[in-house]
Amino acid sequence: MRKDVVSIVLAGVVAAGSLAGWSMASKGGSAEAAAAVAVEVKAKPSFTDIDGHWAQSSIETAVHAGVLNGYPDGSFKPNHTITRAELLKAMAMTFKVEVGAGGSAWYTPYQTALSKAGIYMEGDYPGNLNNSATRNEMAKLAVRGGYADYRGKKLTASELMFRAVNKGILSRSGTKAESINTEGTTTRAEAAVLVTRLLKLAGGGTLTVDQGASSAAEIAWHRHNMITMFNQNDLVKLPYSVDISKKYNVTIDKLIILDPADTKGYYAEYLKGATYYPVNKSDKPSDGYVFAYKLIGKSLVADGTGISMSSSFYTYTEGNAGTIDLTQQYMYEDGKLFEREGLFYNKKVFTFSKINSLAHNYLFELIPKKYVQAQILKYGGLPIHLVRYNVAFGSGEQIYLTDVKDHWAH
Repeated sequence: MRKDVVSIVLAGVVAAGSLAGWSMASKGGSAEAAAAVAVEVKAKPSFTDIDGHWAQSSIETAVHAGVLNGYPDGSFKPNHTITRAELLKAMAMTFKVEVGAGGSAWYTPYQTALSKAGIYMEGDYPGNLNNSATRNEMAKLAVRGGYADYRGKKLTASELMFRAVNKGILSRSGTKAESINTEGTTTRAEAAVLVTRLLKLAGGGTLTVDQGASSAAEIAWHRHNMITMFNQNDLVKLPYSVDISKKYNVTIDKLIILDPADTKGYYAEYLKGATYYPVNKSDKPSDGYVFAYKLIGKSLVADGTGISMSSSFYTYTEGNAGTIDLTQQYMYEDGKLFEREGLFYNKKVFTFSKINSLAHNYLFELIPKKYVQAQILKYGGLPIHLVRYNVAFGSGEQIYLTDVKDHWAH
């Protein structure tokens, strides 16, 4: 794994001191694992297999702090995977919870201590605790342990993963922002990086947030990334159905906000080579946000008429919105209106040939960052105010996707 690809998953590896019966279900077995406990490393640790490793500094920090440890043969085994049980122990060591003695298994005291602290919740780890821990399972403990506001709260796994990434505890597991790999297992090296981050947080430090990965985790959680982009969580629950006319309606399946200036951001690869059409001709692509509405149209009649999905509605921005065209590889002319991977545009009219037929597409709008910032300053959040095409503005019901409303709501 390269240094610039930091896949962070907590490893429940052992601290200095002995612990009879400690089990390591990853490579090496229980005898090797128990022997690893007996190795006490003082001052700056030195291992035979970490020189030049991408996580060397974090390994040394975590071991020096007494949270992680090595093996009798002088190795750290940075690429070994770890188990849920080991994860429990490492979390207890990292968060310094008071651990008692006794129990049916070596890890029971740690599990009990974390439960009392509101860090481990019943049902967090269904099944065998000797199975390898996933990133999502790590996020559950890391978020509750690192932030008191979340202790004792049994939130969904997808929300806890988002909270972990949004707070800088976790980051992407590959080169693309969307590679958060929630079900991926972890290694001892990755554990060291995570422990180092948690120790920094406990010491009053701040963590760097991977904004692209935060967007990916937030979209996986509730289909938009308004918290990541604008620290705003008042959007209607998606998917959200909007009646466009008596002939068809549109379901807004997702709202993805992209920053063209962030070349490592969420879905950044789909914006590469795109053509930008800003309202202000002097604006650069980086001067705006791309609002990508993922739409699913449904016909309510079968009269043979049709509509372009991009002519359903627009976001009210006081005449300040432009648009973009993706490169040809994402602009499809095959006459199909089905869902495709990533960002796409199906270049076909949605024909109402039968009732309840469906059409998938994206609507792209380019909104200046200065306008967004001014709206947030004025209203305390960005009002997402939709207006149907071919309807006079201010007449009839206006469609708001946010609790925050602009002056047209008054």
